Amino acid sequence: MTLDIRKEGDTTWHRMFEGYVGPASVEASEEWPNVRTVTATCVGISQPLKDWVIEGRLALKYEEAQISAAASPDLLNRIVTDQGFNVPIAYEDDPNFAVTKYVVSNVSLWEALENALAPTGFRLIEKWSPSANAFRLTVKDPMRSKTTPDVTLNGGFRTRRLSGSEADVRTWVGVIFRYRGTEDEGFVWAEADDSIVQKYGIPDGSGGRKHRKMVYRTQERSLVDSESEARELAALILHDLQQPTPDCEIALPYLDPRFEAFDLVRAVGDTYAVDMGVMEIEYSWSFDEPLGRTVLRGSASRVIGAKQLWLSNDVKRLDERQLRIDELLGETPPKPPRPEATGSWYVGPDGTPQPVVDVLMKTPVPWWVKERVLRVIEFEALDSGTATGATSGTLEDSSKSWAPGQFGTGRDWVYIASGTGAGQVRRIASNSPTTLTIEGTWDTEPGAGDTYVILREKREYKEIRGDLRPYARIEGFPEGTWIGVRQAWIPSGR
Repeated sequence: MTLDIRKEGDTTWHRMFEGYVGPASVEASEEWPNVRTVTATCVGISQPLKDWVIEGRLALKYEEAQISAAASPDLLNRIVTDQGFNVPIAYEDDPNFAVTKYVVSNVSLWEALENALAPTGFRLIEKWSPSANAFRLTVKDPMRSKTTPDVTLNGGFRTRRLSGSEADVRTWVGVIFRYRGTEDEGFVWAEADDSIVQKYGIPDGSGGRKHRKMVYRTQERSLVDSESEARELAALILHDLQQPTPDCEIALPYLDPRFEAFDLVRAVGDTYAVDMGVMEIEYSWSFDEPLGRTVLRGSASRVIGAKQLWLSNDVKRLDERQLRIDELLGETPPKPPRPEATGSWYVGPDGTPQPVVDVLMKTPVPWWVKERVLRVIEFEALDSGTATGATSGTLEDSSKSWAPGQFGTGRDWVYIASGTGAGQVRRIASNSPTTLTIEGTWDTEPGAGDTYVILREKREYKEIRGDLRPYARIEGFPEGTWIGVRQAWIPSGR
């Protein structure tokens, strides 16, 4: 369904709506027997994506993807296409974010897209595309800091203040995230000015007010994987939630197609002016109002990017089971040390030699451990060479001409195969054309002439659960396969 309007005497039509007609009912009138009234609910082009649920058994995992107009295809369009929908997503603004890993499961298709975009601060809206001559789902930066109005109204409108609910105000926002590479958990926060706390905070019974708090937990392998990114996200959420919204309304006595979400509208009256960031747009038409009516609702003096999206991810709203896990008391158990792995051969049951990896865990197991888990990861070799130099945190090969950023995806490692630093393996943080920068430092600095191999973790792995014996043998990999082994301890009572 489409709805177009035009002014009397004007030949140009303006598209006001494009979407679908929902359930309809037909009513007859006794006063006018030949008249039938059809009532229907109309929904936008995003509604089919909101109705489609991606079941847990059909979960999809995306790795090394991009949310960017330059990607072909980008993550958002890949998700839509993989679900069998022909609903292209356009970019008005480009987040240009790299995604290490994103899992889609037990959410609607629309939620899968919104959750992917959430850490960027960008939003997905239905927007008219002149080039396509149709409405398109479009990625847009709300431009929260804008001060120049997108539209200025000079008279001919009515404004009123709305009483937004303080129940949805948050004056303190924490963000839980995981550092890239180590996957250690980090926590940062942002808090509103004291003047806002004193206005919207929780009364403490002594004349003061306390923060209204929330904690946002990012997804595993989120785009937010550093302290600076987490602080930026906390500031975005605080900006959107630190005051009641919507708290302002502008009504126009005619249909006006100029407006869209996140516009900053300046309404100039005879004795006052007000700026409003648009959150909602309502159009109506009737025989009593032949010119129609446009109502804008939003936040006074500022543009906000989201509200319910942030509140729905407040960890205080998690199910009871998850809350019990999050609130367990006590210190986090220590990580077990790396096991030693050695490749060798043995004679199989059929009498032929077969390659195996013998794994030795020398460190005694603490008393609270009930089980040991080994994760076996296969790697592919991306490159190899001979080092021409090194520092405590780098390895140099002047014969190379790598593309900057070619390595450092979080799954790339460098292994010193021979020489002064032989046997060491480190995760690659970044690279220049001739130098690899590692995470951490070398135990023994490699020397010129040391040989090395650059490895990338493959997506799949297998886990071996067993007792607490300090030895395990890994079989089943063909000769020449690069594998790594990680060890985990399972505490008693878990």
